[in-house]
This record gives sequence, C-alpha cells and structure tokens, in this order.
Amino acid sequence: MDSSAGHAEGRKKKLRRPAFVLRRWSPFLLLILTLGYGLLTTTLPNTAPLTSDSAFSRLPPAAKPSLQTHYLTKSLTDVLEHELWRGTNWQPVRDNYSGLGYFSAPVTFRVTLTNPGDQPVRQWAVVSAPSLDHIQPAIIGDDGTVSLLPALGDLYPFNHRLIALPQWVWPISLPPGTSTLLFEVRNSGPTMLPLSVLAPETVISESAGTLAWKASITGLLVFALLFNLSIVVKMKRPGLAWLSVLMFSLIYSQLVMEGFGLWYLWPNLPEMNRLLNITLPLCLIALCQFTPHFMPVPPNAARILFGISILAVAHLLAIPLALPLLGQGSFLLLAMTGGAIILGLVVSQFRSHVYARHYALSILAMLAGSLISSLRTIGWVPINSLTDSAFFLGAAAGSLILTSAVGRQMLEERKRRMRSDIRAQQEQRLRTQVEQDYDRLLKTHRITGKPNRAMLEECLDALDSRKQPYTLGLIRLERFNEIEQALGYRTAEELLKSYLRNLNSFLKRLLGDRLVMINGYAIASIDTATHAFALHRDEDSEVADEMLLELTDWLDDNFREGRFAFSWSASVGMAHAPEHGNDVASALSSAGFAALDRRQTLTIYDPAIAEWQYRQQVLMLDVEGALRNGEMWLEYQPKVSIRDKRTESLEALIRWQHPDFGPVPPAHWVPLAEQVGMIHPVTLWVIDRACRDQGRLKDRHGDHVGVAVNVSAKDLAHPDFLEEVTAITQHHGTRPEDLILEITETAMMLDATAARTMIRSLSKAGFRIALDDFGTGHSSLGTLATFDLDELKIDRSFLKDILQHPTRQRIFRAALELGDALDLDVVVEGVEDESVAVWLQQFPGLYGQGYYWARPERLEDRARTVTADR
Repeated sequence: MDSSAGHAEGRKKKLRRPAFVLRRWSPFLLLILTLGYGLLTTTLPNTAPLTSDSAFSRLPPAAKPSLQTHYLTKSLTDVLEHELWRGTNWQPVRDNYSGLGYFSAPVTFRVTLTNPGDQPVRQWAVVSAPSLDHIQPAIIGDDGTVSLLPALGDLYPFNHRLIALPQWVWPISLPPGTSTLLFEVRNSGPTMLPLSVLAPETVISESAGTLAWKASITGLLVFALLFNLSIVVKMKRPGLAWLSVLMFSLIYSQLVMEGFGLWYLWPNLPEMNRLLNITLPLCLIALCQFTPHFMPVPPNAARILFGISILAVAHLLAIPLALPLLGQGSFLLLAMTGGAIILGLVVSQFRSHVYARHYALSILAMLAGSLISSLRTIGWVPINSLTDSAFFLGAAAGSLILTSAVGRQMLEERKRRMRSDIRAQQEQRLRTQVEQDYDRLLKTHRITGKPNRAMLEECLDALDSRKQPYTLGLIRLERFNEIEQALGYRTAEELLKSYLRNLNSFLKRLLGDRLVMINGYAIASIDTATHAFALHRDEDSEVADEMLLELTDWLDDNFREGRFAFSWSASVGMAHAPEHGNDVASALSSAGFAALDRRQTLTIYDPAIAEWQYRQQVLMLDVEGALRNGEMWLEYQPKVSIRDKRTESLEALIRWQHPDFGPVPPAHWVPLAEQVGMIHPVTLWVIDRACRDQGRLKDRHGDHVGVAVNVSAKDLAHPDFLEEVTAITQHHGTRPEDLILEITETAMMLDATAARTMIRSLSKAGFRIALDDFGTGHSSLGTLATFDLDELKIDRSFLKDILQHPTRQRIFRAALELGDALDLDVVVEGVEDESVAVWLQQFPGLYGQGYYWARPERLEDRARTVTADR
C-alpha cells in the first residue's frame, strides 16, 4: 500500500511540474505571443518619399531671430492653394508651445520669423516631438514663392532623418526681414508643434542634456529589469515575472516614442516601430496580473482585475485591425478603470500591509505621469522634454518603487532562510554529554567545564596559608539569562564555553606569570554567569593597572561567534586579599559586591559598600516597627474609565518615611524584603489598611469602587494566605469582590503550579485577580489562559512613543485583543500625556491609570501628593 501510494504521489508531482513551469513562465510567453501578433498584423507603409529642391549654404551669423506661431485647422495643400497664409483667421499658439488637444483633421501651423539683422542667418528648425505621425514643412519667401521642405514622421522614419537624434531637424536660411514657415501636422494622438529655431552649433548641445537623463532613466529600468529577472529565476516566484513584462513594455514604448525603436537594429523592418499599440495594453495587463502576487487581494477584486486583463487582451487583439470604437480613448478609459481599482485596493490595505505603501507610491507616480501627459495634450502645461516624457517618467518611477519592494521581499525571504539555517545548525549542535570522569565532575563546573568554586578556594587557600597577597577578580555576565532566553539554554551554553575559552587565552597572554593558575586554567566558574580569576600581588602596581585597563577594553568588545555578535555586558569586581577579606569566601564576597556597580566595567572594592549593606540590614530590621509606628502609610491612585473618566477602582501604594534615611522608595526595599521573607507581613498590613479605608473611599467615589493591592510571589506560596485575607475582609465587613489582588506576571511564573492553585482558590472565594505589569515577564499565552483572572494591567512600557510607531500600536492592539479573548478588564498603566489619553479613547471598555488623571494621594489629605513608584 505504501509503495503504490508513493508511486502515485510521484506521478502527481511529475504531472504538476510541467504545469508549474508553464505557469511560472506564462508572463514571458504572453509577451512573446503579443509581439508576434503585432508583427503579423502590421504592414510596412507604402508611401513615396518626398523631395526638396531647397539648397542651404553657410551664411554669416547674425542676431537671433524672433518667432510667432499661429494655427489653422486646414491641410497644407489647402493653405497653399488658396494662399490662406495671408489671412487673419489664424489662431495664436501660446509662447510655451502647449498642445492643442486631439484633432481628427490636419492642422497647419504658421510660424513667422523675423531676422532683425542685415545679413542672412543660417538656422535649424527643431521639433522635439518624435511621436508625431507626420510633419510637412514649407517655407515662403518674400516674393511669395513656396518651397517644400522634407516631410518627416513615422511614415518616413528612415531616409529623411538629417541627424540621428530623437528630434526632427530642418536647416533653414532666413534673409533679413520677415519669413514665414508652414508646418502641416497629422497625428492620431495630440496635435502639437514644440518648435525651436537654433543655431547649427547648438542643436547637438540642446539635445545632449535631454538624451543624458533619458538614457540614465532607461538604464535604471534595464538594470531593474535584469534584477527582477534574477529574482524570478532564483526565488521561483511566477507572479513577479509580470513586473518584468511591465518594465520591458515601458522601455520599448519609450524607445519607440523617442525615436530609438528597434528599427535601429533592423532598419529594414519598420513595423517594429508600430508595436506601440501592443506594448501599451501589455503594461495594463502586467500591472493587473502583478497585483495579486504582490499583496493580498480579495477574491472578488482578483476576479475583476482578471476581467480587466481579458478586456485589455481583447483591445490588444483588436487595435491592429483598426476596428471601430477601439482606439486611444477606449484604452484610456479601460486603463483608468484598472488603475482606480488597484488604487482602491492599495488604500484599503495601506495600514495593514507594509507593501501596500510601496504600491501606493508606485500607482501615484504612474497617475501623476498620466495626468501631466493628459494636461499636455490639451494645452494646460508646456511641452518640453519633461512633459513629453511624463508618462514614461511616472511609469519608470512606479516600476523602480515596485522593484525596490520586490528587493525588500527578497531580503526578508533571505533572512527567513538564514534564520532557518541558524535553527538547523542549533539543532545539530544540541546533544547530551555524559560526564565520565569522576574527578572532572568534582573539580569542574558542570556547564562550562572550567574549575569550580571548590577548586578556586583550594588554590587560594594555599596562598593564604603562605601569607601571599593576591587580587581576586569576579566577572559577572549580566546578559547571560537574557541571551539564554532568546537563543535557548543549550545554544547559550555553547556560546558561553567559546567565550570563556577566549577569555582564558586572553588572561594567560595578558597577565603571564602574575596569573594564578587554577588547575591549569586562568579562570574558575562560580556559577554559570559568574567567573573568577586571581593574580599575584606585585610591587609594580602601575603595570598592573595598565593590564587591567586592557582587560576592561577586551570585556567591552562585542563577542562574535559564527553569525552571532553581541555583548555579554560584563562587569568586573576586584578585591585585594587580605585587605578586603581574610579568607577566600570574604574576598569573593567583596569582589562580588564590587561587580554589582554598573557605572563602570571594572570596579575595585570600596569599604563604603559595607555601609550600603548596613543600610539594607537596618531597613529589614525596621520594617515591622515602621508598620506599627506610622512611618508607613498608603496612598491611592484611581483607575478610571478612559471614555467617561469615571473612577472604577483605586490602587493602594505603600510609602515609607524612615527617620534616618528619609523617603525610601518601594523599589529600594520591597525586593530585598521578598528575598529575606519579610514581605508577607507587609502584604497583610496593606490589605488590612485598604479594607479599613474602603468605607471612606466609597463615600468619596461611590459604592462601586474596589481597592487593589499588590501581592508577592511569597504570598501566593504561603499556605494560609487565603484564610488570612478572608479573615481581614470579614473583620472590616468588606466584600471579597471589592478587593482586587494584583499579581505580577513574573511572580506568577516563578512557581506556576502553586500560583495557579492559590489564584483559583482566591477567585472561588470571590476575590478579583489582576495580572500586573503584563508584558514585562516571560509567561506564555497558553500558560496565561489557565489562570483565573479578572483584570489585565498593561505595563507602561507599551505606551513609550506609541503615537510615533505603528509597530508599537499593533503590539498594543494585540495585547488588548488578548485581554478581550480572555474576557478580562484591561487597564493601561502610566498614562501621562493628554495626546495618549485621547488616542486610547478609541478602544471601548478600556481603563487607565496614570498622572494624566491623578497622582497617588494620601486619604487623610487629598491636597498632598507624592511621587508614585515607577
């Protein structure tokens, strides 16, 4: 059964592969088919070339002539036959040579040139509009004689071009006085005559700048085309091939309109120039087909874009056949419809999809180019090298923007693949190693393989017994736990081993004979994040200081291993024995305290640290007395409904005014009280005082308000905590639902099983449970959902620069959605600015807490405020 199933699956893959290959290259196949169709339906024009008997000779330079231009909707033949150039019913053309719009009949322009000098002037008449279908010029002398100049245009693209530039150029001789030039213009597009009269030596220089920037933009498009083709081949993304078709069509269309069509390569195939009717609809098809592959598109919108593509194909097939009702107008209407639909899709996803912003810029650039080109045709903007190529510039800018977005997609794909490679390498390195050498187990650290604390003490005890002074250094890697959480403990341990090997070699090179060797190593591991080394004391302290400075520089450098580069955030504490400790344990303690100083990388133990230790000990001894003698009190900060600013509950915050040390912030003593087991009496005191004050709080804010108190992880682990809290509420007549117990995310996760059991018991008893400082801990969503919670307090860090960063706003919304999914009341902490408070009003049912509404206040004196714990 398995074998037959495998063969069937193999046959399916073989059948699917040709289909995939066909779909992958379908854009290029469509491009080839449409070009072939265009060539088959195009015929070479059969028009006899015109000749001219005009002769031009070199004439001395004179003053620059002035010119005036008028037009008449008559053919040149009619004008000459009836001598209409002498009439007065000619319409003036503005000096900026704007277009006249679309004319179905020939238009004849009359240009009056005045030579103010007394000598003939040799000039060249230049028309910088190579896309015009036909121009027939004529010059009228003073005696009324008419001389026809060579006719130029798409019907005469090969034999009458005097200079191989994308302009039409006629040499003319202007006698003193007034001369008249006539130009008949026939064009299926807009009728215009951007005429310039230039000296012969300036024709090339006038064209050079325009040619340079157009060639530069075309070069950029060619580069982008090649870049996109490489992405299609490498990433195997069939949809991106439509962008290549779009850029190819744009490049070809502009080359044709600028006079640089494929007839330069195949001069005997003038039909190459007539493929413009094919490539322009192909641009619309490519854009419609590219959109669903570049950004998410709803099914209905995708079907509409596909329908527009089908209509563009039908238009493409019908245009060469010259069918009625199909022309530039119908294609323009179809293109505007497709562009509007694509723009609507882009706008609808502008905030949610990052690539929609690239697409929006691209579409706006194309629309701007199209708008300028349209305004040019009706005479609202002047005709020059920029407006003449406005559509090309807009489309080129849009294509380059899309190419940059595709490049960004490629980089992200590459990053994803690199991350996959990193994870694969990490998995390969994961292994278990059994310690087989019993002596190594006794003398080395289990993870680092370096000598352990016992070996360090044994080595240094030998120095103590011989009364030999030494200096002990303790290196703390502050970021080890953070790196372990980010990369996984096995990867972090491997990186740590590599780091310690480098450190071991560096210390040997740096300290040399001064280094105290510990079982053959320069360092010993006290624990995973703490490591020690020792050096013999020397009279030459200045040299030692230089060495320690070099050690500091080495520790400050980023650690690099493979693809990883980061800082361990190392700090070094130094202690001198016997001055800072009579034995190894005392010296280690002194060095450890010195390493806690994060103001600098290397710190020598200062006896003043002992004073700090004494202060901490005094604070712990005074906690219970402060609770009894009134040195501690509670202040209350409201939690308000953000929309109506109604106070829903208040948080009780403890304050301590020590008689010797003054105000002691909770952050300076609460963590230590948790460590030494003094926090539980403090929590019970806060609950008792909050229940006692609740009656007055209800009188002030209403019967609906509750009081929130902070609960420690030690409290959750206390077996009698539920009975103690219940007894306090019963003593004061407080309902359990009026008391909110706030538990930090970190406290819950220290012992998740015990915390879950206690929280469930408290919730069943009627107490409300709030998760405090959400976002600062490391709980998983799955674990969080197993706790019986009533309230979620989002940490103030979520609001940092939230109005300036859309990413932070999305994270904040995700936190709100989490609270909504868990059916919790959500409170935002740290709201201090009016702008943030106004922004938060968009979320219904949200509560807030912060200085914007009120600072913590002591119940006895509402006018007195103190700084809240941050």
